[in-house]
Amino acid sequence: MWRYAIALVVALVIIIGVGRWLGGQRSAADPARDVVTTPDNSDYYLEDATLYQLDKDGALAYRAHTVQALHFPDEAARLQDITVHYVRELAAPWDIDAKRARMPPGAHDIYLYDGIVATHEQANGEVVHVTTDHAWIRPDQDQIDSDAHVVARQPGEQVEGDGMRADLASDTIYLLSNVQARYAP
Repeated sequence: MWRYAIALVVALVIIIGVGRWLGGQRSAADPARDVVTTPDNSDYYLEDATLYQLDKDGALAYRAHTVQALHFPDEAARLQDITVHYVRELAAPWDIDAKRARMPPGAHDIYLYDGIVATHEQANGEVVHVTTDHAWIRPDQDQIDSDAHVVARQPGEQVEGDGMRADLASDTIYLLSNVQARYAP
């Protein structure tokens, strides 16, 4: 009888020990336990965030979704993997994707860099695709501009040049220099 009692106690101790060990392994791999480090001068950090920028009349100018955002006390921000859905007074929105972005202190502008891809459905129903290395979104002027090489494509047409100003209010893209165009039926 004592043998059964001792065997039962030993089995219980082994089961409890194995359970604690497995629990420790699971919690060590838990991503919620990952520690995020940020620069000392930042005031908060966000993951999977959506930002809404309103114009001076309170209407939505753009909505931006970012995987990571780091905010600073002077109102500057650094963003990673950002998609901007620019809608301000447009018949069709612009969707602009970038690997990185930053917002300077005290401004509504967004500087996008490390590869930009923008798409926009035009009034004729065709979709234009614009690619460049970096660009500024300037909501106070309803404008996107870049001093980098830009390629704009739509069905049957490709235009490229150095520098761009996209006037969002008039739905017009201007390439500024070294412009080349290719047309295909």
